[in-house]
Amino acid sequence: MESTLLHDIGLLVTPLEMEMNDHRRPVYELQKAAVWIEDGRFKQIARSEELLKSVPASVTRVHAQNKLMVPGFVDCHAHPVFVGNRAKEFFLRNQGASYQDIAAAGGGIHATAERIKTSRVDQIVRESLPRFHRSLEFGVTTLECKSGYGLTWDSEEKLLIALREIAKVVPQRLSKTFLVHVVPAEWKDRREEFVEAVMNEMIPEVAARGLANCVDVFCEEGAFTVDESRKILQVALDEGLSITIHANQFGHSGGARLAAELGARSADHLEYLSEDEMDALREAGVPGVALPACVFFMGTIPYPPMRKMIDRGMRIALATDMNPGTAMTESLPFCMTAAAIYGKLKANELLWAVTLDPARILGVSGNTGSIEAGKYADFSLWSVPSLESIPYFFGQSGADSVWIEGAEVFTGEDSVKRY
Repeated sequence: MESTLLHDIGLLVTPLEMEMNDHRRPVYELQKAAVWIEDGRFKQIARSEELLKSVPASVTRVHAQNKLMVPGFVDCHAHPVFVGNRAKEFFLRNQGASYQDIAAAGGGIHATAERIKTSRVDQIVRESLPRFHRSLEFGVTTLECKSGYGLTWDSEEKLLIALREIAKVVPQRLSKTFLVHVVPAEWKDRREEFVEAVMNEMIPEVAARGLANCVDVFCEEGAFTVDESRKILQVALDEGLSITIHANQFGHSGGARLAAELGARSADHLEYLSEDEMDALREAGVPGVALPACVFFMGTIPYPPMRKMIDRGMRIALATDMNPGTAMTESLPFCMTAAAIYGKLKANELLWAVTLDPARILGVSGNTGSIEAGKYADFSLWSVPSLESIPYFFGQSGADSVWIEGAEVFTGEDSVKRY
């Protein structure tokens, strides 16, 4: 039985499971804290002075050097598996080209799909792995991973198999999602046939082989209509998979209302969101996932109305949207900074939005997302004095160390204390 006492934590900050329905999003803080970890789970949380006296001497002791301790971050919307990059498109957008203009010229998602078509699984794994490692550096211990850049089944299957192989070698807990992104170029004149293939062949294959536990659809102009999205997602539900929706990124697409109608696990993006749509999501119990790095990187669409979403009683999560075209970052702390500035979120709300709320979206809140007895010992340590300091020191290096199930899986080289 492995047992560790991590003591002399300067400040421990965490949301608590029992506060799940408190929209004020309170957090629990404990100074000079210690955590007793046994068999990968938190056994006890108390002050260092207390646990140093009561925990058996045989238990391994680790000095936390008075660092800040927070739960492992949960990134609940990411596209980390692809090959190549689309750096040139970043500059095309800066010169006035729209997302739709770039796509119409053969760029965008279709450009990535062409690269995947000619790539082997081992190449996809090799190019994708560094993104998982960088995500870990920023404190992410649970990561949702979408396919979606293959478009055709042959390529999508490669992405999902690559994810399966990556899950064998990275320390993070991975949640896999089959994303129905856009109609492949070679199917553009057979749109209805493609939707039928997704419904009758692809989703049943994903479910039967356990390649993903969720289906996502891009409900937007230029992607899939509300009716098409409804049909696709209903098949996913019938196959026993959970569902989520890329909704309202470029306008009031109807995706947010569809998420409420179907009881999706979340509605993601939501850059365009009316009060009526917020109320529909709140009443259906569907949380919103805001992706501020995407808005920052694109520079042409508004930030989701995060403050208003919370004030109207919605639950929200923050995620990186890590992807080759519109949000090439692994930094969830940067997303916290952007949400603080442009969404007016408070420090306690930010912590909930990257820990317990996204853990609930992914269905893993019983095991992770907070520092509580019985849960996996997933956490990170930071050389900063307060929770507010994580988004404050934006663009800096990430956590000093990251632990998953009681094992230290990342140690940063730069542990210079910040004040």
